[in-house]
Parts: sequence; C-alpha cells; structure tokens
Amino acid sequence: MKSTSFLLILILLINKGFAQNAAPPAITFKGKITFERKLNQHKQMDEMMKGRGGNNAMADNLKKNIPKYKSDIFELIFTENESIYKPAKDGISESKMMFGGIPAEKNVIYNNYVSDTAIAQKNIFEKTYLIKDSLKKYNWKITEDFRKIAGFNCRRAETVIMDSVYVVAFYTDAILADGGPEGFNGLPGMILGIVMPRLNITYFATKVDNFVAYEKEIVAPAKGEKKNYAQMTVSLKESLKQWGDYVQRIMWFTDL
Repeated sequence: MKSTSFLLILILLINKGFAQNAAPPAITFKGKITFERKLNQHKQMDEMMKGRGGNNAMADNLKKNIPKYKSDIFELIFTENESIYKPAKDGISESKMMFGGIPAEKNVIYNNYVSDTAIAQKNIFEKTYLIKDSLKKYNWKITEDFRKIAGFNCRRAETVIMDSVYVVAFYTDAILADGGPEGFNGLPGMILGIVMPRLNITYFATKVDNFVAYEKEIVAPAKGEKKNYAQMTVSLKESLKQWGDYVQRIMWFTDL
C-alpha cells in the first residue's frame, strides 16, 4: 500500500512539473496583442543634431530635461486573414524632444493576408498620408536563438530593410496567424518582438489575449492623401530637403 501511494504521489508531481513547463496553447484564429514601443530619445537626439550640424555639448545640455526612453503602447488585433495595428487609447506619450517626436509615430496599419494588400495611415509632421500597397516582403534569416516574450517561447530571425537598417525579430509558432508590429510579417508565426538598433527603437509584446472577438475593430483606415510607398517617398524627399542628411533617417521611420 505504501509503495502504491508513493507511486501515485510521484506521478502527480511529474504531471505538475509538465503542466508548469507546458507551452502556451496554439492560437489559430484570432486575438489581441499589446505592444510596448520604446525609443531611446537621447540617442535619437544625437542623430538629429548630427544631421542638422549641431554639436555634442548642445545635445548633452538638452538631454538633461528629456527622459532617456519614450514608451508608447500599441494594439495588434488579428485573425488568420487580416490584422489592424494601431495606438492604444491614450497610448502615445507626450514627446519632449525638440522638433517633436519621431516621424510617423501614430501609424495605423491594416494588413490583409489573403489579398496580399496593406493600407497604412501615417501622420508625418503636419500631413496625413493613406498608403495603399502590397504587403511588405522581407528576406528573413531564421536562427537557433530563442527568447521568452509575454509568456511565449520565441525564435529569433534577422533581416535588413531599406538597404542598411538591421532588424531582429522574435516570433512564436504557438500563434499561427501572420503579422507583427508596424508592417512586419512573413515569418512562420506571430512576431512578438522587433529590435532596430540603428533606429534606437524596440517593440515587445507585453500581453496576448487569445480568441477574443475583436473582429469588428479590424477596419482599414480611410483618411489621408492617397499614395503608395514609392510615391510617398518622392513627396517627402522633396518637401524635407531642408533637413539635409537627416532626411534619410526620417525616411527610415516613415517607411516602417
């Protein structure tokens, strides 16, 4: 009897251990992911001053009144067919940087994975663009490195965008739907983390709500001057010539 009781206790302990280490359930249809976007404002200011002919002493003095990091909250609502990425309610924090925050910091991006189309609403300085184009394509290299994000085991992938911006992504195959923050997509699972060192910016999921009926919120934006990405680039380069070398950095942000 004692040996039987011991065996039962042992089985219970083993099962408990498996339960604690079990992977999150697969999400096959729909849900909502909360992302935190963090911008290193001090490094961003260094780049801004460099592009406008400023000096390090001026930048160091300005940094004393500006927090090192700016944190904003976004939501990605998704099904296996489409998604909408947008700022959460009161999710955009006030920018204390001179000349305002980063370009296109309030993007609303609708992706349709069936029709291979994307519609993005971007507020760039004083103008709003409505970008209609195909889904962005990325040449991802999948690695053997892993990281836990929002409770999910995520695999690392890497790519280069806009010729020179290195991107690290972390995706989970426990969420079978495509997509990720901003316009990122194209990995075998949902992207829960993005790191772009050259832009001093990161996006990481902080919460995943599974199988929640948010489909009614997946509505493509409709306001703004209609262009595709190539047309927007031409328009911005012409209107921002006075920014000198910093124009290229602006274009990196607006093209995300």
